Amino acid sequence: MKTLLQILLYLWQLPQNLVGIIIGLFYKTDNTLLYKDKVVRVCSKFPGGISLGNTLIVNKFPYNKQTWNTVKHEWGHTRQSLYLGPLYLIVVGIPSAMWALIHNESLGSYYNFYTEKWADELGNVKR
Repeated sequence: MKTLLQILLYLWQLPQNLVGIIIGLFYKTDNTLLYKDKVVRVCSKFPGGISLGNTLIVNKFPYNKQTWNTVKHEWGHTRQSLYLGPLYLIVVGIPSAMWALIHNESLGSYYNFYTEKWADELGNVKR
């Protein structure tokens, strides 16, 4: 039964799982860690953090509060993916990526954008 549920959840998140696999092919994993129910890949060449279905990538091993917040924040995005399924890329993934590209200090905190604020709430991140 657990295997069937895992398969169904994988299919529910299939678009972001496929994108996550493709992005993951381009970055060498330096280390991994398990956070709650997810394997987090640490890829020092990755420019930040990303969560796409079952793929979580951060660029620094979490040695301090800030880097742990990144892991928790990306885990929050995995919750969004579970809730939204195939709508995740439209509702969260693409807007979040666009926000990351255009954000600068004059726009306020990066984490005030709805996708990021929600991920922080789900990941229990205190900033």
